Amino acid sequence: LTLVAIGCPGITPHENFKSHLYHQIGKSIDEIPPYQWPFEKDKVDSKVLLNGNIENKYKHYRENCFYIFEIDPKTRKIVDARFEGSEKDCVINP
Repeated sequence: LTLVAIGCPGITPHENFKSHLYHQIGKSIDEIPPYQWPFEKDKVDSKVLLNGNIENKYKHYRENCFYIFEIDPKTRKIVDARFEGSEKDCVINP
């Protein structure tokens, strides 16, 4: 009997963060489970963009990482996502 270990390369914590973040695009800001994104208590800024969409900025649990969602105010859907911070701060352990 021969056992062969088969696996794919591990995803880094930063890649996992980005995957989770971008996976929220297209979802309703009102229907994301509270254990995922975003936490309203972590919102640090909200503004109306020139295109009429709302941009909410949230603080990630690491001090120097923020994630930003652009939201269509009519549908309440996330239409874009981005982050500010380094690879060492913007992480979610896989």
